[in-house]
Amino acid sequence: MDIRKKIFLFSLILPLALCAKAGTGKRDGVLNGYVTDAITKKPLSGVVVSATVPGSTSMTEVLTDADGYFRFAQLPGSQVTISFDKKGYQPTKRPNVNVGEKGPIKLNIEFQPEEMDNESDNSEFPILRLLQAS
Repeated sequence: MDIRKKIFLFSLILPLALCAKAGTGKRDGVLNGYVTDAITKKPLSGVVVSATVPGSTSMTEVLTDADGYFRFAQLPGSQVTISFDKKGYQPTKRPNVNVGEKGPIKLNIEFQPEEMDNESDNSEFPILRLLQAS
């Protein structure tokens, strides 16, 4: 087969392959947000933020930066469980966060210190806010 025929076949097959790949999977989703101390309202750096797809063993972890900011750029377009953990604070999870369906998801959390002794009914659960980015 001469080179012109190979180029012609390649030019026919490449667009088909790209179209097939584009329509097969779920979109990658973006999730980001900030973690702050619930008492001082200051950003928390070094918080381990984990994303896990329920029913699988795959997990992705990031750390919050000096501004308390974290970002997952390529989460599977499905429901994920987001976990927050830092020494001196109550670890928490946010299950069933829908990623990749309607654009970036913003998840802000106010992290409760472990030594806090609240008498309210919600003392076990840190304050979570889920905001849809526009």
